[in-house]
Amino acid sequence: MAKKKDRRNLKGKTGRTEEGGSGSDDEGSMFNDNASMTSEASSFAPEIEESANNGVDESSKTEMFESKLRETLELATQKSAAGRVKALEAICGAFLKRYCPDFVENQQITTCDVIEKSLKKGKGGEVAAGAKLGILLGLQLSDPEVVYKELKSLLVQMLTDKTQTPVSRAAIANTLSGLCFLGGGEIAEVVSIMSTLESVFASSYTKPDLSPEMSSLHSACLSGWSLLLSLMSPGEVSKTANNYIQKFEKMLLATDVELRITAGEAIALILEFAYDYDEDYEPDNLNDLIKVLKQLATDSTKSRSKKDRKEQRSSFRDILRGVEEGDPPNEKVKFGQEILYLDSWYKKQQYDWFCKVLGSGMNLHLSSNYLLREIFELPPPLPAFDPTNSNKMSKSERNAANQLAFKIRTQSRQKNRDKRSAVL
Repeated sequence: MAKKKDRRNLKGKTGRTEEGGSGSDDEGSMFNDNASMTSEASSFAPEIEESANNGVDESSKTEMFESKLRETLELATQKSAAGRVKALEAICGAFLKRYCPDFVENQQITTCDVIEKSLKKGKGGEVAAGAKLGILLGLQLSDPEVVYKELKSLLVQMLTDKTQTPVSRAAIANTLSGLCFLGGGEIAEVVSIMSTLESVFASSYTKPDLSPEMSSLHSACLSGWSLLLSLMSPGEVSKTANNYIQKFEKMLLATDVELRITAGEAIALILEFAYDYDEDYEPDNLNDLIKVLKQLATDSTKSRSKKDRKEQRSSFRDILRGVEEGDPPNEKVKFGQEILYLDSWYKKQQYDWFCKVLGSGMNLHLSSNYLLREIFELPPPLPAFDPTNSNKMSKSERNAANQLAFKIRTQSRQKNRDKRSAVL
């Protein structure tokens, strides 16, 4: 079984400078004047890519991107709440589609200020968008520790505030756990945040029947807890393994499929560490746990949707192998010309967590983001592909080639269909 390696050497210099400023409150009308920029959350990348197809060089594309990002940071402070949300979503979309640490480094203070204001004064969607921007900001920087320290107190306060909506608290939980993972510093700080997250989802130990919103909140907190657990040593985890396995076993009875799967993966992660520390380790009531996992891996309850049953059976088959036989996951992720091997539960936990945050931007960040590549033990990024290479086909040439290939494929299949009876 793969051994866990140290994850804590992610610190760099903490010096920060600021470039540009945020807009004033009387700039609400600016949103209408720039509707084309803020009406769509992901407006940056498509415009930049279109410019690239029109022959704009890389330097001009970068200048366009940075100019739009500065303007949208100003729009994120306007009076209109709907406008602020659109601006925040646009910035998130830009950070997903482009890795630009040098520029973001100079805008760090401004962006942190925008996030803090959206969390303090915003409601609903604005809080969720501001929280998401917090973790995406951390992923853009070589040293997210300053961002973590700046936002930590507010994030903890909002996560434990029961007057906040479960959706907002779930977004806060993701940001808090992610920033702590990236820049939390000492292991004592990590343990402290894990305790805060557990204080939220602990009620699931005794109340398996929760509303969908509360189930999502508890799942987000438990997922963040597992992410932070992946930073700990096998010896530390083994000390509390029995205690947490018994607690999480109760969460396997939850009515929400996502919460059940998150609890099962947390158990597999804990046991992986315990087995690494002591090959002869066996948790209390292992047979009862295996019995429950087998039921979930073969569950055919008609009251659950087909999609939930399929997802649950697939996940718990892997979890069962990890618990019963100590087998780690065996997955590989292809991105560009590279392959990432997920050969342990802690790697799978980390990968799945960042996939939820980055979504369609995961492959781009895996290819170019130094911080993310260090987390997954990947070498320095490969040289960037040269867009001026004359061998690269244009968009119209690619479309023509695809149409020709489709035509040939269709003709071939028709011939095979006609000869089917003869072959038999």
